[in-house]
Amino acid sequence: MRFMIPILLFLMLLWASPCRASYDNMPTPPPGAPSTQNQSRGEKAQVKRGLRWYRSPSCATAAEQMKLAAQYHQDKRYRKTANAYQALVYAWPDSPEAPKAQFELARVQEERELYEKAFDEYQYLFDYYPGQFDYRDVLGRQFKIANYLMTTRKGAFLLFPGFEAPERAIPLFEKIILNAPTWEYAATCQLNIGIIHELNEEEEEAVAAFEIVQNRYNDETILAQASFREAQCLTKLYRNRPNDENSCNAARAALVQFIRAYPGHEKITESRTLLAQLNDEQARRAFELARYYDQIAHRPKAALIAYEGFLKKYASHECAGQARQRIENLRKDINSHEKK
Repeated sequence: MRFMIPILLFLMLLWASPCRASYDNMPTPPPGAPSTQNQSRGEKAQVKRGLRWYRSPSCATAAEQMKLAAQYHQDKRYRKTANAYQALVYAWPDSPEAPKAQFELARVQEERELYEKAFDEYQYLFDYYPGQFDYRDVLGRQFKIANYLMTTRKGAFLLFPGFEAPERAIPLFEKIILNAPTWEYAATCQLNIGIIHELNEEEEEAVAAFEIVQNRYNDETILAQASFREAQCLTKLYRNRPNDENSCNAARAALVQFIRAYPGHEKITESRTLLAQLNDEQARRAFELARYYDQIAHRPKAALIAYEGFLKKYASHECAGQARQRIENLRKDINSHEKK
């Protein structure tokens, strides 16, 4: 029994770890113009010291501590490397070596495949050391980590493939957008947030995310994807609410907007097929309502109005011939009844 606890703890750690996939192949785009930060470095460094467990440095100065950490790194003693850099930032948060040590700490965590920790350490640079590190490099590394967490499975063990958990990446993409709202890949981050919600069948949240893309950015390739995906999500929402005419109208409007805006897009045929299906379903619903008044409720005047409304909207539908015939017969029956 005493051996079961460590075995269970080991299995839990394996379960919580993400599958080792192609992290090296994750995209690392070159950032554009990042936003500036206005935080007080000294105040926020003090916050970090107060919130985290303090590790005492092994050296008397920040420069010596930096050399010690670099030596640990060279010797591939990654845990001691991380601890040494962390101790430097804690002990000398305002030293010239602190931003460099913070960057190296994040990089070591990335090498250790502790990707979420690495992301947070890179984020610390944005929050506490603005202007003292390479924005291009750090934004690219954060983007790479977020994409990795979005696209890899979690909890793989032996033959068990693990499970998808793309929602882990949402707060990371949101932080990247806050770090650099005018970055050329900020639109991709926002699009990915919508895609993650779509993958998790959270269509309403996905629609909101895709609308932000279309309202805030101007990358035509990204805008087209957001427009089509929004229409697709609205169509799914309608499928879940088949009697909700507003949902159907919203899906149809989104599809029409996509078709008009991007007539040469690769998804145009699929969009037209979806639109035709929605038009057919809506037409049949209108026709069935008229038939209900006509044959079940026996309300000829209401049926006549419903058939006429159907023809006004769907004159070319395959049920239009039946509607015209019933309109003609209903008018005769109503006139004959009124004459009596």
